[in-house]
Amino acid sequence: MRFQKYYLAVLAILTLSMPVWAKTFKQSVDLSDSKTIGSTQLKPGTYEFTADDSKMEINVLQKGKVIATVQGQWVKTSDKTQGIDTQSNKITQIRFHGSDQAFQLP
Repeated sequence: MRFQKYYLAVLAILTLSMPVWAKTFKQSVDLSDSKTIGSTQLKPGTYEFTADDSKMEINVLQKGKVIATVQGQWVKTSDKTQGIDTQSNKITQIRFHGSDQAFQLP
């Protein structure tokens, strides 16, 4: 019985501390022309992309306000360069500085 209480206490502590292990990625990007991410049209300007590596979504912020949240997936890249990849003015991938992970959009 004592072992079970100890086990449950350790399990509760680990469960509560899991969000601490997640890493938040941030990438600021200046767009010189319009781009689309998900169903949102981004006009030229400065945007910040934030993503938590424990979630399958990315937030797009402009002037500190979330203007879009888009679903996607994390992929491993061969290098650690930052930037965005586009195809026909649609953002398809966001690479974060210093990370070999990128966020891939459908």
